[in-house]
Amino acid sequence: MTIRYLLSCLILAMSAGSIGDQALAQEPLAESVSAAEAPVPAPLPPPGEMARCKQLIDSGLYIAARARLEPIVEQHPGWARATSLLALTYYRENRFEPAKVLFAKALEADPDEIAVRPLYGWTLYSLGELDEARATFEELLESKPDYTAAHYALGMIHLDSDEIVAARQLFETIVTLASEQEDAAMEGRAHGRLGELYVRVDDLPSAKRELELAIVLFPDDHEALFRLSRVLQRLGDDEGAEVARNKYREAKERNQPVVGRRPG
Repeated sequence: MTIRYLLSCLILAMSAGSIGDQALAQEPLAESVSAAEAPVPAPLPPPGEMARCKQLIDSGLYIAARARLEPIVEQHPGWARATSLLALTYYRENRFEPAKVLFAKALEADPDEIAVRPLYGWTLYSLGELDEARATFEELLESKPDYTAAHYALGMIHLDSDEIVAARQLFETIVTLASEQEDAAMEGRAHGRLGELYVRVDDLPSAKRELELAIVLFPDDHEALFRLSRVLQRLGDDEGAEVARNKYREAKERNQPVVGRRPG
């Protein structure tokens, strides 16, 4: 009885071992099948395709650019450059909701893509999400403390929030930085915003001074010209106001409207 029992156990053990060996032998086969069935990565676009898409965007051909970019982004969702260019097509059309989603995906794919952050920040600003925009630009300044466009954005956020003292400090900082960087256009924009700020607090002589400086540095700033015409009119200088209005009309005809509520 005991011998039969031991023989039965031995047979069962041998059978179990045989089944286990077969399972182990089949695992590499399963792996090879999975590898054979694995999807082949989508091919990358031809060299220079991103540059061609950017040229289309710069030419205002946003639909044509999207037609080329959308399949690339679908096939390569982790490619931050392609995703950010697709977002840019919507941004340039002032379609900020889809732009916001795509810029966020680009930053998720590549958090170090610093060129996307200002556009994402201005998108949030244009949607009225001022707290989120503020955080984006403050984070940007942590890595680039002399980045005048980020200071400008924060100044605009403070100005929109009627935080006059903070806004003035930021625009004065931009004047200093832009002068050191020999960026006359940005320096002019900062003076223009200081002029707007002084209009708000009804300091018309200071507003006139800042707006005139803005136009000297950036003659095509039609917003500054328009504000200057209003200030001069309020100061009783009708002739100067008419000259400023004429220059405003000329500047506006020369320039395309600025999209995305951002410095051009």
